[in-house]
Amino acid sequence: MYQSCRLPVTQSMVGLIVAMSCAGTGLWSHAAYAGESGALPSAPRSEAAVERRSAAYQRMLRLLEEDRPADAVPAAFEVVELTRQLDGDDDAALVTPLTNLATAQLRAGDLLAAGNNYSAAVTLVEKHAGIVSPQLITPLMGLGRTYMQAEQFVQATESFERALHVNHVNEGFYNLDQLPVRDALTESYLGQKDFDKANFHQESQLQIMAHRLGRESPELLPALSRLGDWYEQTGQVLSARLVRQDAVRRIAATRGENDPAMVAPLIAVASSYRQQALQSPVAGPMQEPETLLPMSGVVLRKALDIVDQQPEPDPLQRAAVLIEFGDLYRIWGKRNSSTEAYDEAWQTLSGNEKFAGRREEYFARPVRLLWNPAPQIYPASARKLPPGSKLESGYVVVRYSVDAMGLVSSAEVMESDPAGLIDKSVLNAVRRSLYRPRYADGVAVPTEGLSLRHEFAYRIEAKATSPPDTPESGKPLSQPDSDSRN
Repeated sequence: MYQSCRLPVTQSMVGLIVAMSCAGTGLWSHAAYAGESGALPSAPRSEAAVERRSAAYQRMLRLLEEDRPADAVPAAFEVVELTRQLDGDDDAALVTPLTNLATAQLRAGDLLAAGNNYSAAVTLVEKHAGIVSPQLITPLMGLGRTYMQAEQFVQATESFERALHVNHVNEGFYNLDQLPVRDALTESYLGQKDFDKANFHQESQLQIMAHRLGRESPELLPALSRLGDWYEQTGQVLSARLVRQDAVRRIAATRGENDPAMVAPLIAVASSYRQQALQSPVAGPMQEPETLLPMSGVVLRKALDIVDQQPEPDPLQRAAVLIEFGDLYRIWGKRNSSTEAYDEAWQTLSGNEKFAGRREEYFARPVRLLWNPAPQIYPASARKLPPGSKLESGYVVVRYSVDAMGLVSSAEVMESDPAGLIDKSVLNAVRRSLYRPRYADGVAVPTEGLSLRHEFAYRIEAKATSPPDTPESGKPLSQPDSDSRN
């Protein structure tokens, strides 16, 4: 049997794993309290107290909607106290007010108070409605998110798993209401670095949709896209490509080989080849970077052909493909082809003022395409320290410029702590990076005054000496040439 969830009183309730806004995630309710939605009151009621409670509740809602959670807490607390006065200290009518108070406290950063009030709401639901009541899901989700912000990922997982169990008991294994719960479980397992279980909860969502819609239904495309996004965000390049290719296959089978809906997944497939080439100098048999980059170009050519075959080609789609071409060729070392693609993308988005915003997204500032990261932990042997070993925090700030070809033209360390510990490694990483250049008035231009702050952890005993210099080629994967995209 499940036990009530209690948030321990610890000093570790600090930090944030995911940015969240509880308004809009179902963690607070427009139902002020159960006592005014049909339940019989357990104590004589005061009309003045009822009116004050209603006013406090509306004030709380307004402040939460205005994203002023700290100001909403007193109003939410007043609702709780007036509900106690009207209905008693142990009435089910307190569940929603306690949950709303906890949500305001969570958003205001008072994790201890939020956890205690979510737990109190859970206990009341268990007492009055049972341990599998659907009323448990909202406070359990809130409690789990409180643990997440406290970086107590195991406890968060337990709370989310229980919410999922309650959902299944009441709605069955294939209901859609469970999807936000599985997203929350994904985050909690990521916090524990359990990527297999995180994947499981994302992949399960596709299976749920396939069960409801049919495995070959074209309506599965949004779910496939979502899973592909997940794989890309977590660096699972091969899995992402398989999902995108499945989406391309489904679109071609139902809408034809030249449907413009194929463009976005084709761009993603092309990007996956490029990312795979960057992940390792040799990606596997017959998968060297020199093989993967041309494959990316072939897929992009197919996407561009589809766009151009439309009666009225979509400028946004065309520009997106051209930008991918430009990024691919810049990494490949084909600078002339890269510049041609970027120039054409600029012109494509300059024919109508409504596309100016998208043009700015692509060209208003340099976009980093290639990055060999500096150490996150120093020295490398510190990665093998036992759990709980003490590591200190350090940082290096580098100021640099990017020229019109996307190369770093100058770089210098402005500040570091500890001074000199990994300054050269960070400086070399910046110098070897590669960018899509900034454009102004249709021309690639240099950009000065850029800065990067690299944060890292180091072992206290590490000597404050810089590692040996590494090559500073600043070159893409192959030598520049003048090959044209055409």
